[in-house]
Amino acid sequence: MTSTRRIQKRNNLGESHPDRRAAVVAHVEGDRIHWLLHWQGGDHTRLTVRKNRRGQTRWSVETETVELIRACARLMPDKAIARLLNRAGKRTGRSNGWSQSRVRGFRNTHGIAVYRDGEWAERGEVTLTEAARMLNLSSATVLRQIAAGIIPATTGYRRFASDRARQALKAPAITKFGAKDL
Repeated sequence: MTSTRRIQKRNNLGESHPDRRAAVVAHVEGDRIHWLLHWQGGDHTRLTVRKNRRGQTRWSVETETVELIRACARLMPDKAIARLLNRAGKRTGRSNGWSQSRVRGFRNTHGIAVYRDGEWAERGEVTLTEAARMLNLSSATVLRQIAAGIIPATTGYRRFASDRARQALKAPAITKFGAKDL
């Protein structure tokens, strides 16, 4: 059951239409507002608009961009995140490009943790290049084997748990063909 409210207000549109008056009826249903303008002379105009949700204005950043910043914040510094967002064509809420200070401000506003050097090592993760070096394979081969399910990657195509990379060295597919033959 949706809650509805009915608001009726007489409005003098003297500034824009000195010879016309309108009665405005607003009907709120869920996340929509239905407007009905009763013009003097019998004309009617219907309008339907979506209500802004709490915290969302026309200056809000897209949710996809928020998730991208949240994911990248643990992987790279703010300057690199700004470069990535600009290359991807993402804009701030005010349609500006991203800079290091804008990313930092965004992170602080949304409570996103800052990148720290050495954090990957503390978590026991390695980059794609480091995993390829450990496995004595090229990066492209490692990516193909991840796609095939031979090498497990828990956090995407660019980061791996270092213990999983070591386990992948013992995998039958790698030992059977030899590391460079794949």
